[in-house]
Amino acid sequence: MAIYALSDLHLSFNREVSLYDIDPEKDIDKPMDVFGWDRHYHQIRDHWLDTVQPEDTVLIPGDISWAMKLEVARYDFGWIHQLPGKKVLSPGNHCYYAQSKKKVRQMLPEGMEWIDADYTLVEGKVVAGTRGWTLPGDKFYNEEEDRKIYERQVGRLEIALEMAEREQPDKEKIVMLHYPPITPMASESGFMELMKKYGVKLCVYGHLHGRAQEDAIEGNVDGIELRLVSCDAIGFCPVKIWD
Repeated sequence: MAIYALSDLHLSFNREVSLYDIDPEKDIDKPMDVFGWDRHYHQIRDHWLDTVQPEDTVLIPGDISWAMKLEVARYDFGWIHQLPGKKVLSPGNHCYYAQSKKKVRQMLPEGMEWIDADYTLVEGKVVAGTRGWTLPGDKFYNEEEDRKIYERQVGRLEIALEMAEREQPDKEKIVMLHYPPITPMASESGFMELMKKYGVKLCVYGHLHGRAQEDAIEGNVDGIELRLVSCDAIGFCPVKIWD
């Protein structure tokens, strides 16, 4: 019963499809081939089936679907549902359909969970999640546009971790973020401070693609293991993060 992670699936099915019966001309609204992700859903499917067992859990921290509306995102959720294992999902910057946590949860098939500013239990461990945001000091950060969103997201992670600490004080903690919690230009953040405060052992994140992945900070930082799990960073294969 292992825990895996894989983010940024960037699916865009426009109808119900099986794992194998996919017509890229008719069934895909936003092909990723232009980014060099040639029929990446086939790669995800094959690696997932070779790697994940039904008793395992896969964490998916954001950018799951390109859908603008929840009724369209359900096709992507339905495709993921056909893959083995339990799934825990959290939002990314492209998850425009996720305006209501309650409605997303009602839409998800059995065996799939959505967390955002809260937590769930996976194999006796706390998994807390929120989206995250661009960090102060980062080259893409704009004080006027980003400060309020950044502080709100830090607050949402604190809500999740405080609740987990209160209700599950003895359990080890994993955090799911979409954005990285630190970058080469932003070596500190409210996300990192909270994870240190609450004794988080592991943080998985995505969002970074292509050359941006060269700047990803991974490994042990102040006692927290950081792992980049964007699809293209890990060969479109769920990576084991906990036995």
